[in-house]
Amino acid sequence: MVRADRMAAPVRRRPRQRKTHPGRWALYYLGRVLQVTGLLVALVAATAYFGTPSTLAMLRMMLVGVLLFIPGWLLTLRDPRKAD
Repeated sequence: MVRADRMAAPVRRRPRQRKTHPGRWALYYLGRVLQVTGLLVALVAATAYFGTPSTLAMLRMMLVGVLLFIPGWLLTLRDPRKAD
């Protein structure tokens, strides 16, 4: 007969999660909103000006989309779930 003593792996306590500041979550979600807005502006620019001779207007609108997307992307690089 085999004893059950010390047969299982030891149970480890999960490290206590630190509460993140609500401001970090607000910046994170603001970045996500900016990303989605920038992508939608670029999508509208690509579809609205497709096949028209006004490429300059399309490029300007695409630039606006990119200028919205990049700050959003930079804001979401720091994930609030990860500890510093």
